[in-house]
Amino acid sequence: MPFYEWSEAMSVGLPVLDSDHKALINLINSLHDELELGEDSSNLDKIFEQLVIYVDYHFAREERVMHACDYPAFEDHQEEHRKLAQEMHYIRDRHIRGGETPIGQELLRFLKDWLNHHILMQDMHYKKYAESNPRASEAAERFGPGLSDPNWKNQPHLLSRSREPW
Repeated sequence: MPFYEWSEAMSVGLPVLDSDHKALINLINSLHDELELGEDSSNLDKIFEQLVIYVDYHFAREERVMHACDYPAFEDHQEEHRKLAQEMHYIRDRHIRGGETPIGQELLRFLKDWLNHHILMQDMHYKKYAESNPRASEAAERFGPGLSDPNWKNQPHLLSRSREPW
């Protein structure tokens, strides 16, 4: 049984963003499975790196969508993304440095809290602005493939697009 499961209550009304959120849930479940094997699993490094890439890519796409649909709390949401990304990078860097108590369970708690707070609460605030909004859908699709699409990893230039002007 998966550690965390997708539910329609998590839908933000745009299929590509929902797909990204499902990809995050898959990564969390993979992390959980690896931790069941022990903190020294060789796949943990790969999962940590995938999570950091996920954060950067997904937040950039989501911010493009919010900007495209004139979401009034865009800057506040962007700041929330900045804090979440900073925490994710910090946990990953601590994992790479090693020497501390194992932090896999800490990361799992952080990610579960992220899902429960950020996606189920914060992201729902922009849903009414993005859902059924052609500009939001276009911005989401134009950014690149969804994170559940294996082809997104073959397009490293997409991460640099997050730094382009709106």
